[in-house]
Amino acid sequence: MPAQRGWPVTVAGVYIAVFRTAQGLRAVDNVCRHTGAPLDDGFVSGNSVTCPWHGWRYDLATGDQLTAFGHRRGLRSYPVRVEDGQVWVALPDEG
Repeated sequence: MPAQRGWPVTVAGVYIAVFRTAQGLRAVDNVCRHTGAPLDDGFVSGNSVTCPWHGWRYDLATGDQLTAFGHRRGLRSYPVRVEDGQVWVALPDEG
């Protein structure tokens, strides 16, 4: 997984970006809520990613959009675990 950038994956038809942070691996929707641009090429700083297109920033632990006015609902975030060297992303049970 590239340092300071995300890794795009599709899990059961859901487009996700997985990021390496100091706190561990994080996974969020790979679509910026501003214009739909992919976030996997965004810049990672601490526990957030900044969209490379227009600078919208998201908390990678919660998916919240970070603004000058605080946190707003943003992206879905997904649990990630590493098992035997493989990265697993858990999707919510919609049923």
